[in-house]
Amino acid sequence: MSLSEPKSAAAVKRWIEKHTRSSDRFAYVADKYEPHRREHGCYDVYPSSNGPLLGALAAAARPKRLLELGCGLGYSSLWLAYGAGPRAYVETIEASKEHAKIARDHFQAEGLEKRIQVLVGEAGRVLPALKGRYDVIYFDTDPAVSLLALDHSERLLRKGGLLISANLFLGQFEPNIPGLEKMAEYRLRILDTARWLTAYMADGISISIRV
Repeated sequence: MSLSEPKSAAAVKRWIEKHTRSSDRFAYVADKYEPHRREHGCYDVYPSSNGPLLGALAAAARPKRLLELGCGLGYSSLWLAYGAGPRAYVETIEASKEHAKIARDHFQAEGLEKRIQVLVGEAGRVLPALKGRYDVIYFDTDPAVSLLALDHSERLLRKGGLLISANLFLGQFEPNIPGLEKMAEYRLRILDTARWLTAYMADGISISIRV
């Protein structure tokens, strides 16, 4: 096998995409998003840009209880449950009954239906009813509810727990999305060192530890 060193930023990106894709056990679910978007006009439904990263973070956190805001068709839920291990339980919020059904079918196909529960409803209605403590929270939903989601993340996440935030810079792709000003405030609030230890990563993802 011939090994070569990527010699440009574009080549490095291609290498990562190629090899990450080859290790993505749930890629077949991610591949269903774009056809579903085109067929049904669900332009707010898209998979995480890096499922294996979610799986690795969940494995490192060794959580027992995880919360996801934005289930979609279940791609990221699968990775969170797989990475967290057989003793972990994922609750995922999804506003669409149709998407929730598709996601549940994927969970059942992977034998994970007993460890992933879909909470159907708008985040603004579901979040206030949640109680107890979570070890990991994954935020990947509507920018318009980002501050509400952060308020509840601060309430629900245990000390030392992990908050993963995605799509923090959606304005570069869709400058007219409602709620971008709230997302801008969200980005600054998770830099508050009295509450969070935050690191920003590529592709608009951040990792924050509750302090």
